[in-house]
Amino acid sequence: MSASTERLAGDGVAADEVVTWARALEPERYYAALLAPALQRASLLAIAAFAADLRRIPSVVTESMMGEIRLQWWRDTIKALGEGAAIGHSIADALGNAIRAEHLPQHLLIAMTEARAFDLYRDPMPDEAALDGYIAKTEAIPFALALRVLGVHADDADAIAEPAGRAFGLARILASLPAEAVIGRILLPEQRLQRAGVTTAHILSGASDTALKSIFTEGCADIERCIAAVEPQRALLSRSERVGLLPLAAVPAYVRALRHVQTNAAKRTIEISPWARISRIAAAHYLGRWP
Repeated sequence: MSASTERLAGDGVAADEVVTWARALEPERYYAALLAPALQRASLLAIAAFAADLRRIPSVVTESMMGEIRLQWWRDTIKALGEGAAIGHSIADALGNAIRAEHLPQHLLIAMTEARAFDLYRDPMPDEAALDGYIAKTEAIPFALALRVLGVHADDADAIAEPAGRAFGLARILASLPAEAVIGRILLPEQRLQRAGVTTAHILSGASDTALKSIFTEGCADIERCIAAVEPQRALLSRSERVGLLPLAAVPAYVRALRHVQTNAAKRTIEISPWARISRIAAAHYLGRWP
């Protein structure tokens, strides 16, 4: 077992569990972490696994209150981890190692848990400001934390993470929109849908591919503007620091899939192939092709 894996968890089973969750639900962050310097790899995997655990909570609880209890457990646990406690939970203990080794701000980790409470309900996204806040906490914060781990100054990390998280988050939200609508959840505000000529009710009733394409067209343009905003800041980072932004390398593949959505897409998540994800991340790292 490598030194970085030993930092990740106290035994191989625990380390395997962290890797499993990171790879399953945060694959872009997982593959990026594998390309990080060995000393930082464990912390990046822990952040990815933590984000993955928060993401899966709505899908594994049968009642919203149970999800709230789980999120509160994480909030209490993060505070305990910061004080040096060992929890006996593989992801939590790996995260605790990262908090202490990298001096990760606990308030950012807690903000991630607070944002995920929205996923437990079927409430509409109130407006664009609420969407921005949701994406900032669920997607931009993991970028900011990863960049901190890799040595980027906190202020610079936050500045780069904002557009990076928005691009990544919008790509995910748009790709999952058809499947999420089936269970009555839409993470886009009514104003955005109206600009595309559809309504929340239309989407929930099973929007046509034509309607979805209108939404995707605006969303893809937004994503590309965010990626363009990242580039000048990314260019100032060292090669090892840029690992924190490698998940973005997969986003153009999502954009292409969204722009070429096929028929009968209205009830399924729009996927990209694992090969497209891995090859883009590897090319961005080894060949400098970005994105």
